[in-house]
Amino acid sequence: MSSLKEYQEVDSYWYDQVPSYWGKTKNKYVFCQNKHVVGENWEKLTLLTMGKSGVKPRDMDGGGKFPASFETYQTVEPNQLIFCLFDLDETPRTIGMSNHYGMITSAYDVFSTTEGNDPQFWTYFYQMIDDHKGLRPFYTGLRKVVRSDTFMGIEVFSPPLEEQKLISRYLDKKTEQIDSLIKKIQKKIELLKEQRTSLINQYVTKGLDPNVEMKDSGVEWIGEIPSHWDCKKLKYISKITYGISPQETTYNDEGIGTVLINGPVEYSITDFGYTRSIKWTTDPKNIVPKGSLLFCVRGSTTGRMNICHQDVSIGRGVCSIESKLDQDFTVFSMMIVRIYIQDQISGSTFPSVVKEDVDNFVLPCPPIEEQRLISKCITDEVEGIDKLINLHSKKNDTLREYRQSLISSVVTGKVRVTENKI
Repeated sequence: MSSLKEYQEVDSYWYDQVPSYWGKTKNKYVFCQNKHVVGENWEKLTLLTMGKSGVKPRDMDGGGKFPASFETYQTVEPNQLIFCLFDLDETPRTIGMSNHYGMITSAYDVFSTTEGNDPQFWTYFYQMIDDHKGLRPFYTGLRKVVRSDTFMGIEVFSPPLEEQKLISRYLDKKTEQIDSLIKKIQKKIELLKEQRTSLINQYVTKGLDPNVEMKDSGVEWIGEIPSHWDCKKLKYISKITYGISPQETTYNDEGIGTVLINGPVEYSITDFGYTRSIKWTTDPKNIVPKGSLLFCVRGSTTGRMNICHQDVSIGRGVCSIESKLDQDFTVFSMMIVRIYIQDQISGSTFPSVVKEDVDNFVLPCPPIEEQRLISKCITDEVEGIDKLINLHSKKNDTLREYRQSLISSVVTGKVRVTENKI
């Protein structure tokens, strides 16, 4: 890094100081907005979508809703930047650069960079801003929109074009190396998860004795079970409560009332739990007791589970399972059920399972003492696998943080790039 004398102090949301020769400019001098409506030629163009992995062709057969016609969509060309300038806190990625000719929804803003500006540099810059939701000071309205004139008036600092290109080449190289390492570690994580699932499936359906006499269960996902086991439908071995939502839900700052759960709220089962927001309701419905197993029955979270850590009122999309089986054994069994139903509903526009499906889920039913032994054995063996998964996940988190930090340092001039670094 060069001496501080070569830097200028600046008053900005995104910079403390920048190299003294970088020029202050505004987005309106960096970008030129393009809004060319596709019209009748839409069938000749590739449909594009934007996500965490960038701007990609969208799989038309992969599910989801599509309009009858794409005539109102806008054209996109390689090296153009796409911004989503609304719902900014909820959108996974609000900036991407296209490498394709195609079309994308007119809800997005499409820009070309002006002469003297490198599109890849500005993509890295605004990805850095997006990683920290750095456009938050410019939001307006409930939908957290950055209006076009506001966006174009934002001040930024720009290095010369040749340095922009140098930075882009450097970051292309470094991020490719980091991403490659992340993929290798992620592959190890996926293999460990498969090992864990296979172990749970083996013990839940076959027991602990490899020499026990077996019989056909008559259930596809279970296969053969020990001859002294039974298989029973969930409705015969559990009290199942299906959530409904009250007509009105109101927040109560004093915390008075019953929590309305639209989904399980506390993470407790490795890789199967998840977090959802909670609301206070003055009209609680279907209260279920602490210790119940919560099971999601609709939407993208179908099949996810968690243990209810307090008495709660469950909302639509969730059912509560109070099983007569050992609770841990029930959880492990339902994990395998989840994998089976995910295969059945993959590709659905709105995945879900109905009451009849849940009622008729079939679980293996060993004697209760054997259930407890199986649960303990799974817990002990899974613990070691989970430790390895967590270790690798932390490595990837560290790499992602380093990637973000590297991009931020370079595109804001804190770290200077020279040819000998590439």
